[in-house]
Amino acid sequence: MRIVLDTLGGDNPPEEIITGGIEAAKELGVEVALAGPRELIEKALAAAGRSAERISIPITIIEAQEAITMEDSPTEAIRRKRSSSLIQGILAVKEGKADGFVSPGNTGAVMAAATLELGRLAGIDRPALAVLIPALDGRRFLLLDVGANADCSPLNLKQFAIMGQVYMREVFGIDHPKVGLLNIGTERGKGSELARKTYPLLEELEGFVGNVESNRILQGGVDVVVCDGFVGNVLLKGLEGSSHALLKLIKRTIQRSLPAKLGAFLLSPALQRVKEELDAAHYGGAPLLGVRGVVIVAHGHSDAEAIKNAIRVAKSAVENELPRRIEEGIARLAPKVTWFQTLRRKRERERKEKERGEGQGS
Repeated sequence: MRIVLDTLGGDNPPEEIITGGIEAAKELGVEVALAGPRELIEKALAAAGRSAERISIPITIIEAQEAITMEDSPTEAIRRKRSSSLIQGILAVKEGKADGFVSPGNTGAVMAAATLELGRLAGIDRPALAVLIPALDGRRFLLLDVGANADCSPLNLKQFAIMGQVYMREVFGIDHPKVGLLNIGTERGKGSELARKTYPLLEELEGFVGNVESNRILQGGVDVVVCDGFVGNVLLKGLEGSSHALLKLIKRTIQRSLPAKLGAFLLSPALQRVKEELDAAHYGGAPLLGVRGVVIVAHGHSDAEAIKNAIRVAKSAVENELPRRIEEGIARLAPKVTWFQTLRRKRERERKEKERGEGQGS
């Protein structure tokens, strides 16, 4: 198995990203192809006491001189920076030279490049970013979309739900994943127009438990939570910010008194486990579900540990043949998708024809 790692995309120096790739190759038994400038990668490998020519762990190099930055426009970048580490990594997957791709870079550019170069799975209108979040019942739930699509249709959310169910079943072995629709209330008629129109579509799916509120999702009891990318991204960043603030508050409170410091010393193993549970690096990256290939988007601030775990997520997705299983799940669980798409396109054509007729008449 070969996983390509984009070494130039993150906020941290490439050396930190490369270190994560080395650790993944050592621990996970996968070949890691480092995409970036050969000279830079060779130097980092040498600093780590290794050599690209005489390597004791499976690491190769994909030459790529350009970097797509966080400030770049995704559409412009994928058109103009064809020799970038991001594009070259995606192309390696497209051409069958790699089984998966991991990048801590520009999320919009990763999504655009993956959609354009790899294509969407049959039955999927838009790919979605999914992230695992720990719940108080000891399990984790999948939240999607968390930023790939700011505006969605009810059909998009239904497809997200199906992809989420397939992911939780195939990767985590949950036989009958429960799906909840993120909303401002649990009643059927609650929420925005999008939520109200999505609800009856999700009722067609086995395992749909209804609306779930943001203050209840961490309690557990649901395996997949669906929403549009704007809401999902706001919720995810809110949870990340709250967890970091909580840890800082606990640390500051402990430092104010000697008894608290003594208590913290005794509780340090438990506090460390809590920190790991809340740390995004512990879970690696977010899979981009719905494209014809395994693509993992790591956090922009990913350190070596986070990169290693993102490659772990990619390995699991490849081993479970995730794209194929999602496509099969869509075909099996959403037979009405084709009919719905046809009806929507027909109405769109009729609307445009009507507008053209009115324009000619005036």
